[in-house]
Amino acid sequence: MGVALRPDTRAIDGIVPRDVVRATSEGEVVEAIRGANERGEAVVVSGGATRLGVGDPPTRYDVGLDLSALSGIVEYEPDDLVATVRAGTTLAELTAALAARGQRWPVEPGLPVLATVGGTLASAAGGPSRLRYFHPRDWVIGARAVLGDGTAVRSGGKVVKNVTGYDLTRFWSGTFGTLATIVELTLKLTAIPERTVSLVAEVDVPAAFAAANDLHVSGLPLDALAIVTGEAVEAVGARGDAALLVRLTGAAAAVRRLGRDIRERVRCRDVANETWDRVAALPLESKWTARLAWPASGRPDVEFAGYGAVIYPADSTAYLLRSIDRATFRSVRASLEAAGGIAVLERASADYKRDAGGAWGTPRVPLGIARALKERFDPRGVLAPGRMPT
Repeated sequence: MGVALRPDTRAIDGIVPRDVVRATSEGEVVEAIRGANERGEAVVVSGGATRLGVGDPPTRYDVGLDLSALSGIVEYEPDDLVATVRAGTTLAELTAALAARGQRWPVEPGLPVLATVGGTLASAAGGPSRLRYFHPRDWVIGARAVLGDGTAVRSGGKVVKNVTGYDLTRFWSGTFGTLATIVELTLKLTAIPERTVSLVAEVDVPAAFAAANDLHVSGLPLDALAIVTGEAVEAVGARGDAALLVRLTGAAAAVRRLGRDIRERVRCRDVANETWDRVAALPLESKWTARLAWPASGRPDVEFAGYGAVIYPADSTAYLLRSIDRATFRSVRASLEAAGGIAVLERASADYKRDAGGAWGTPRVPLGIARALKERFDPRGVLAPGRMPT
């Protein structure tokens, strides 16, 4: 068993586990989960805890299993653009190790000093990189994980066969540790761009959406595109009602040409590339955060003017950063769900989640299927019971 830590370091919605165990190896993870099965205990797994609050309060919470010490690079093959890393490796640690060979994992979950590779996949974390590089699971080719009954499994990578017919490597994404504990991932990498330039336009909200739409449909090869509104504008070093942020990457000559094209369309100025770290961090640092997503063909019926939000218009996603009354949130959720979208409470009190109809809203996965998967991978309901609909 690993090192014991203070239970309040892993509290969820005011619920404190009896114990917190810090695992330092896959064997200790297996031991902890098997022990929980034998004792009838419930375990919630975490790493950097940047998204530990996402989900409903656990119905039981006996042990917090901390994987932050399960870190480091296991194998790195720069010629093949592949690295195998332990799940508790932070994005900052990974970035530093890969940069020496001019490479990177092109995923930006926010707060890289804390965010871990395993947590990024398990929580299907969003961020600025989604525009060009899509989902974190698209940059993972193999995994090692421990199921809810303590069974260790491998998938993808050098091991071709998956168990039970599932593509487990991709399957773990977005399960938030409710079906398995990720202990190791094999990642696809890409080269660090020769040149990166970031631009900001200080405009009002309607102009920001109009300009973002024009840039997106233009076909220009943008690396990232975001709108920040309300009180969050100042946090990214801008002024006004809204800030439209654009990132360009590639060969230096190509970026210069692309920058000229952008400036012909939008009045903007250069801004530090580190501004994107602030954009990605805002939803994780806010006391209250709701993630909205809507079909690409539409736009949410939400008034962003004067309200703090981070919006990725080309990805049809927005993060609201200031609490709204519960009746209004229920109305927003109902409107989005009716149009095929979602409204997820990522950071809110347990009371707010309950009054709003839960953290997740209407389940996207039919409950019969969700229950069957839970029974298959976590038959005794050891892993994070109650945190996701089943």
